[in-house]
Amino acid sequence: MVLLFWNGVIGAATIPLGGIPLNITLTNLPQITVEKPGGGWYNQLTLSNSAGSDITRYQAQAPIQVKIRNERHFMVSLVNPLVLSHATNTSLTFSTEQVGFGSSTTTLQALSATPMNFSNSALVGDTSIGNYLLSVSARQPTGEWGNISGNYQGQLVLLFEVKV
Repeated sequence: MVLLFWNGVIGAATIPLGGIPLNITLTNLPQITVEKPGGGWYNQLTLSNSAGSDITRYQAQAPIQVKIRNERHFMVSLVNPLVLSHATNTSLTFSTEQVGFGSSTTTLQALSATPMNFSNSALVGDTSIGNYLLSVSARQPTGEWGNISGNYQGQLVLLFEVKV
């Protein structure tokens, strides 16, 4: 879950406290929540090469829900490039083709360190909700089949920010 805040003032008052003026500022900050539909987050994504005829290309897709209180526009960026390395032989790595994010497979935008803009549907009450798809595709390491099998691991870190 990712929470980000914006300092938007919705009310202010000055209240004397024992002869000392005290200022109180009430804010109604945007709050962003990113999770899998139904709550929680993914501990693991498993890439598969079962789609299509190119067995060297592995991919995974995961639904993501973005809820924002008091806002509907946000940005997503890739904090670090995704590197998938063999668990015991780190010289074997997948080459990442794309980490994409969008409302469907046809609207995926490639993520990078440069933030990409997205918008949820209009606010319902004080919250906007958007359903998205996270897509990861990578190519297996080159080499002989027997030498590249095994478990691979990596860390995918995305930054979600409210756009104000």
